[in-house]
Amino acid sequence: QPLPRNQQPTDHNSYIIHNIIVSTMASTTTRQGDGTITVTPSNPSLQSATIIICHGLGDSSEGFSDVAEHLASQMPHVKFILPTAPTQKVTMNMGMAMPSWYDIVGLDKRSNEFCKGIEESQQRIEQLLKDEHDNLGVPYDRMVLAGFSQGGALSLYTGMQLPSKLAGIVIMSGY
Repeated sequence: QPLPRNQQPTDHNSYIIHNIIVSTMASTTTRQGDGTITVTPSNPSLQSATIIICHGLGDSSEGFSDVAEHLASQMPHVKFILPTAPTQKVTMNMGMAMPSWYDIVGLDKRSNEFCKGIEESQQRIEQLLKDEHDNLGVPYDRMVLAGFSQGGALSLYTGMQLPSKLAGIVIMSGY
């Protein structure tokens, strides 16, 4: 646990070493076979909130793992869940298979009226939220959906249709 400022080491090197030790002890990072990364408070009884971060097209949970670990060092009561999208063909990218929350056919307004795969991804994120609520007792109003680009679009799509109100929805470089 971090020391109060008046009890922290006074020389610069000791201060840095102390903060590195504290930040690495504040959480535990686990990687699952499906690509999901979870950054959990070292003392799970301290958890009072959950943030789910969805990556962008072609990326994976690894792209945000360092961000989640840094944020966990500043917010030791928050559990971070970083799922990885399934690998599927993306029409707009010449049909190449890549991690994608849903297919993207084109960039014009009409192209995104139906996005194959978005319902499955929505259900996966909803299940993560439900598991946090049902298994750990985290209230929905202490959960945040966050995402970058396509992950931001999925977070907004999912969060705005939930029957329970979330603490927030964060969209980074979204569309």
